[in-house]
Amino acid sequence: MIIKPSKTVHKEINMKKTYLYRNIINGGKAVKNTGGLLLIIFLMTSNAALPQLVDKTLSENSRDLFYFDPMVFYSNDQQKPRLDAYIEIPLENLQYKKNYSTKLYDASVNYVIKIVNSVNEIVVNESIKDYISTSKSDQKKLNESAKFIVKEYYLNPGTYYSEITLTDLNTKQEKTVKNKIVVEDFLQHEISFSDIMLVSNMKIENGKKVITPLVDKNIDNLNQLYLFFEVYNSRNQKITNSYNYKISDNKDNVVEKGVFNLTLIPGINKFFEKIPTQNLIYGEYSLEITDNFDGNMIADKSFSNKMNGIPANGKDLDLLIDQMIYIANTDEINKIRNAPNSDLKQQYFIEFWKTRDPSPNTSRNELMIEYYKRIKTANERYSHYIDGWKTDMGMVYVIYGEPSNIERHPFTENTKPYEIWVFYSVNRQFVFVDESGFGDYKLTTPIWDDAGTRIRN
Repeated sequence: MIIKPSKTVHKEINMKKTYLYRNIINGGKAVKNTGGLLLIIFLMTSNAALPQLVDKTLSENSRDLFYFDPMVFYSNDQQKPRLDAYIEIPLENLQYKKNYSTKLYDASVNYVIKIVNSVNEIVVNESIKDYISTSKSDQKKLNESAKFIVKEYYLNPGTYYSEITLTDLNTKQEKTVKNKIVVEDFLQHEISFSDIMLVSNMKIENGKKVITPLVDKNIDNLNQLYLFFEVYNSRNQKITNSYNYKISDNKDNVVEKGVFNLTLIPGINKFFEKIPTQNLIYGEYSLEITDNFDGNMIADKSFSNKMNGIPANGKDLDLLIDQMIYIANTDEINKIRNAPNSDLKQQYFIEFWKTRDPSPNTSRNELMIEYYKRIKTANERYSHYIDGWKTDMGMVYVIYGEPSNIERHPFTENTKPYEIWVFYSVNRQFVFVDESGFGDYKLTTPIWDDAGTRIRN
C-alpha cells in the first residue's frame, strides 16, 4: 500500500477544467438538456477592467489555514506504537510572492509540532520552515490543490496532548490546533484496532493500492468513502471475527450501519472498507465500530459533510436556493424551497447539485462552486439598489461567465450609455442600455430558457 501523498507533495486532483453547465459542455459545444436554462461556465478572464462595488454576497465557510489528523498505528520495526501526524495545507489560503529569478510564485510557511505527555513533559518539539512554489498556471487552480505533510513519531502507550501551529510567513497569518491523543498498548490485547483513516480516493498503481487520506475529515461531495484501519492479532492462529459499524448524526440518529466480517492472520492486518454516503447529508457525523460478540466499542472517528464554500445556516440556505434561478427550473426550486423541514431542504439542495456534479468521484463539485463564485462576483461588480446577481448584467455573467469582449459606449448628447457583451464561444452578444443614467443597465432583448420561458421579468 502506498499512502499518497506519503511525503510533502501536492495533492493529485482530477480536474475537469472545461466548459460546464447543468450537465457538461463537451469540446465547447453545448450538450442538449431537458428543460431549464442552459448554463455555460467558462473559466476565463475578462479582457476589460470592470467596476468593483460593495460585496453583498453571503459569508462563506472558507477552508481553514490547515488541517491536522493524528492517527496511531503499531510499528513492527520499532516494536511500539507509531503516531502518524497528517497535515494538509490548502494552497488557496497562502499568500504568494513572485520570484523574478525563477518566474515562480512562492509561499513560505513555518509549522511547529509540540507534543507533551500526561505529566506535561515535552516529548516532541519540532519547528520546520517549508516552501511552496507554484507556476503561473498553478495559480489559477489553487483552490483545487493542497500540500500534505506526514510526520512519524514513536511513542510509548499513554495519553498525550499535541499543539500544531502553522504560520504563513508572507502574511503572518497563524493558526493553532490542539488535540488529545491516546496511544494504545496494542500488545496488551489479543485483538486490537488502530485509529481509522478516512480515504477520499483509492486506486491501483503497479499492483499496489494508492490512497489519499481525507485529512480535513469533510466528505463533502464524495459518492463513496473508504475506511483504512489495521487490526492486530496477537494470537498464534488465524481467526474470523465480526464487527458492527454505525454512523450517527449529531442528533444520535443512526443513518448508516453494517457488518465487517474480518479474517485475521497473526500480526498486522490491513483493511479497506467502503462506506456508502448517499444518506450522509449536510451535518456532523460519528462512526463507531463495535465487537459483535460483546458490544464493546473498539474504534471511532468523527467527520462532517460541510460542502466547502457553502454557508450552513438556514437563512443563508434560503438565499442560495433563490439564487438557483439561473440553473434550476421552477419545479426544482419549489421542491427545495417548500420542503417540510430544514433537514429535507438541505437534502434536496444537496441532491440537486450532486446530480449535476461533473466529477462525482471527487470531493468537490466544480459546477456548484463555480456557480456560486459567479453569484459572488456578480454582487461585487453589478450591485446598486438591488443585489448584483438580480441585475441583467449579473444574470448574463452568471449564465455565460466572462465576456470575450466588451464594447463600452458612455453617455453622449444623443445616445444613452450602452454596452455590448460578446461571447465568441457560443456566438452570442447582449446589449445593455442605461435608461436611467444611474448605471442600471437593462438588456434590450430578454433571455429565454429551453422551454421558451423568459428567465426573469
